[in-house]
Amino acid sequence: MRTAAVLGTGDAGSAMARQLREHGFAVRAWNRTESRAQPLTAHGVAVFPTAAEAVRTAEAVLITVFDAAAVLEVLREIAPALDSDAVVLQSATVGADIDGIVQTAEQLGVTLLDAPFLGNPKRGGLTLMVAGAAEPKRLASPVLEALASTVVDVADRPGGASLLKLACNAWLFGLNAVAAQTAVLTEAFGLDFRLFLDAVAGSKADSPYLRYRAAQLTGETDEVLSPVRAAVKDLAHIRAAATSAGVPDLVLDHLARLYTQAADNGLADHDLAAVRVVLGKQAA
Repeated sequence: MRTAAVLGTGDAGSAMARQLREHGFAVRAWNRTESRAQPLTAHGVAVFPTAAEAVRTAEAVLITVFDAAAVLEVLREIAPALDSDAVVLQSATVGADIDGIVQTAEQLGVTLLDAPFLGNPKRGGLTLMVAGAAEPKRLASPVLEALASTVVDVADRPGGASLLKLACNAWLFGLNAVAAQTAVLTEAFGLDFRLFLDAVAGSKADSPYLRYRAAQLTGETDEVLSPVRAAVKDLAHIRAAATSAGVPDLVLDHLARLYTQAADNGLADHDLAAVRVVLGKQAA
């Protein structure tokens, strides 16, 4: 049986651990707060108190922690415990900080793939963007195939996938903000937002993303597909990368202020659609 370790069992990591288990992997897991990982034992996942213990015997290690600092901390802890042929997949959104992660992995002798994802692991149908050498990609292919419906081969060295993730997130945060603004505007006209959804349905103006977040935008559910605090963090990475590339951040600046204001209003752990609260206050 193939063995994989998942380090970081928040919503994404837990869903990935379960999915790997369903695909026949022996799964070992660790989370900084161990109690958050314990429910995985009901799905046949072995939970360990340290990251180093979790990666022992694992052929593939998936790091799904929140930021670059946490990735570096985990890498330094697990390096001595990794099997010599183990492949580590870095899936956190870290932006240009991936360069420091790659450098650290090389210094530690860790074989690293840059492998951020798009989508919600709880919903399935992930897209994984992968950058790294051909042989680690080959070795990690069973994990990639188990987790993703689409794998985008970005580059032959880690780094490009994390930057591509920034471009993708800029698009998604923009779509979400415009959808929230449209919901507020529609309701300010005394109309039901569902009428807008009906009007664009099946047209060139429709989008899968709009349908994906429709229930959050209409208030039918408070399920968190992605939290506001993640957008605040990621937009900081996106703006920094844009500045480094010499790209004006006029749109990004407005997006960053919108999501930051939502977080400051106590909505950090709410779904991205919660920015409609801020847009509603501004429109009042």
